[in-house]
Amino acid sequence: MATTEGPDELDRLYAYAAWMLGDRAAALAALRTALASGARGGLCERLATLRTAVLAQAGAQRETPAHRREQLDRTLRTGTSVSMKMGHPALRGELRRLPVLLTGFMQSCLIAAVGALQPALRELFVLLVVLGLSEAEVLALLGAPTRGLSGSRSRMLGALEDYLGPRCGHLHAANPCQCPNRLQLAVEQGFVQLPEHELASEQYPAGVFADVRRLYAALPPLRLAPAVRATLAG
Repeated sequence: MATTEGPDELDRLYAYAAWMLGDRAAALAALRTALASGARGGLCERLATLRTAVLAQAGAQRETPAHRREQLDRTLRTGTSVSMKMGHPALRGELRRLPVLLTGFMQSCLIAAVGALQPALRELFVLLVVLGLSEAEVLALLGAPTRGLSGSRSRMLGALEDYLGPRCGHLHAANPCQCPNRLQLAVEQGFVQLPEHELASEQYPAGVFADVRRLYAALPPLRLAPAVRATLAG
């Protein structure tokens, strides 16, 4: 299940929708709709078409950022920390499934944390950090004045640091939320997403990272399963 290949253009379009919506089934549906509408050209051109559909759905989500953070804490951080035992049904008796579940957990958690940003900052994070677009490409896509993005970039990273800094064990080893000890709770809450239309990854990035940006850079990207990509590529 593990792979060293990077995401292709379709993966990156899908990732934009998934990170913006926080719902990977809805993201695939949005991508299908955008491609069926005749979206053509390179990544940025097709992203502009996809963006219209995604922002309409994202705008219909009425929860405030504060409510999203509270909901995330209730889901993940109110319960007993316990290491998952091999007998747990989610492991199916396979030790190699543990890093797959941990990767899926970490992806779901960090996507949800970005989902608690203000919508404009969320999109900026997805474009700059998740998709790795240049500042010039982002400004052109957003139709923003060419005055730079440094202030917005600082706010988005600061908001994530303020939320994850006191909680995430990947940022500070002494923090209470450690993936292996919260995995069972997350699985039982239905929080860990392993959609059939994605390639699962065993590349769980264990360890502590110097800052939020490095933490997100270490996260395995969302990648579409080959059979699904084949239905989209035409």
